[in-house]
Amino acid sequence: MNTLDRSPLEDSRGNATLFAVAGAPSQTRRRDVLPLREAIPLWFAMSSPLIGLIIGFLGAWFVTWLTS
Repeated sequence: MNTLDRSPLEDSRGNATLFAVAGAPSQTRRRDVLPLREAIPLWFAMSSPLIGLIIGFLGAWFVTWLTS
């Protein structure tokens, strides 16, 4: 068979390599579960600035409300 007669997705034997790769079994990685002893400090590290910001804005609003 002439190389110009083949599809660019076929190898020298005429097999479609695109489908061979797509049909290969995939090695799906399982997501690592975050342990609780690491999740709790992470939650505090992420939420503490947000809680501080909210309390700060409430405090600033309260002071302006008292002085007005």
